[in-house]
Amino acid sequence: MARIRPILLLTTAALFAACNSVQNDLSKKLLQPPPGWLAEPKDLGIQAEAFEIVLHSEASLTGWWIPAENAQGRTVVLLHDETTNASAVHPYYTFLHEAGFQVLVVDPRGFGRSKGTPSMRAWIYDLPALFAWLREKPEVDQQRIAVFGTGLGSVAAMWAVMARHGTAAVFEHLPSLREILRESGPDGQPLDAFSLGMLEFAGLPEEVEPEDNAQKALVPALFLTTENELPRDRLALMRSYGVYKGDKQLWVIPDAGRAPNAMLMHDGEYQQRIVAWLTGALGGEREQVSATWRKNAAATSGGAFYEVALEATPTTHGEPWAVEACALLADGSSHFARTWLEGKAGSVRLRLPQEPQLVAATRVQAVLGDDEQGFQRKRTDIARAAATIAPLWPRIEALRNGTLPSAELDQFAADLTAAEAMEPFPARLQTELADIFARLGKVWAASEDATRKAQGVLWLKRAVAAVPEKPQLHVWQGPTTTYGFPQAEATDEARQLLRMLGQ
Repeated sequence: MARIRPILLLTTAALFAACNSVQNDLSKKLLQPPPGWLAEPKDLGIQAEAFEIVLHSEASLTGWWIPAENAQGRTVVLLHDETTNASAVHPYYTFLHEAGFQVLVVDPRGFGRSKGTPSMRAWIYDLPALFAWLREKPEVDQQRIAVFGTGLGSVAAMWAVMARHGTAAVFEHLPSLREILRESGPDGQPLDAFSLGMLEFAGLPEEVEPEDNAQKALVPALFLTTENELPRDRLALMRSYGVYKGDKQLWVIPDAGRAPNAMLMHDGEYQQRIVAWLTGALGGEREQVSATWRKNAAATSGGAFYEVALEATPTTHGEPWAVEACALLADGSSHFARTWLEGKAGSVRLRLPQEPQLVAATRVQAVLGDDEQGFQRKRTDIARAAATIAPLWPRIEALRNGTLPSAELDQFAADLTAAEAMEPFPARLQTELADIFARLGKVWAASEDATRKAQGVLWLKRAVAAVPEKPQLHVWQGPTTTYGFPQAEATDEARQLLRMLGQ
């Protein structure tokens, strides 16, 4: 009879002891309910019904049911990410509601006004109660329910459609819990396969990994990833997309980071693209561009040329389509090309360092002609301003955190002024920068130089003028998303300084 070595027995016992607490530790790490409460549908003039689904005496699910006239039963279940609550997702439910969909907005257990302790098991296994509640509503067409998840909300959405809840899905920023867990070893070192398996068994709900569930999901799905999100998460979405069994589309969004940054950087286009896809998936006309690739020839300076063949659905359309194709490589890097698609089919050529893992293409609706790139996006004011100020964002965050050297303030202020001269700042961006205006004004208003003091007063006045009428509705989906108006302390100080200066 084989003997178990004592050291192996001790190691296994220690690992099991660690597994006893890993579920709670993992839930605390992943699920971060924000404090406070911001906006409600009524603040935006939207009629909504608050609900509470009692799970037991100490746990519930709460949120809003937002009906829409002429929705014809089409319903979107909105599952937010792990760091927000229902009071912060009004940019999502507003555009969905305006497009004619009924929307169910829900807070998982322990988030927002929902009772209980947040946990990964509750995040997943409370969903049947939610969908059972939804099935009781006569205005909902059970064959026209889309589940729209972001972040860990997309993990829940994948589980939901795998379990046959919903008839369509949108997955935005779909991570792998297995990969997140793999990085949870001591001192940030990746876990070995045995330790990972034990911790996954102890810490994660069964049937939670998106890549596994994707192989069992059959409903039409739209996958959203961005050029600048964490490569680990983009690779996870690629794997899930690759094995997804249902009809699927992939939109790789350029010049954007982790959700909800694409909603800002592609304001207008983002909302339009999702609405068009949901309309098609829930019974309307479906519009898409399929893409396949083949290698053409080696490039003399390395890599090779690849041809991406494009085919439009519907196969006939009256005017050329502006199409953006993207090749995703094994490391998750993205390579884009643009073309005009006339009629049913066409192609575009890409030079790549290695063969692609996936190719995808999408129609860009609002465009400007451009001979060199085929076309340029027609951006809204807020999207253009966001793109213009993006290079300054590291210094903006440094100033907020008190780490921008004082010697760099003058140059930063000059660059900020130049950016505004290039692209005027809309009101929402000025609101987001209100604390930056206040910090600059505070420094210069303290100067003995009259000209510099006068400049400081102007910055302080800009800070006060940028305070929004409804602070709870402010959202800035930048590299770090702002919800509400945390700039209030800085603008209050600016107001006090102006009074002291007799302004």
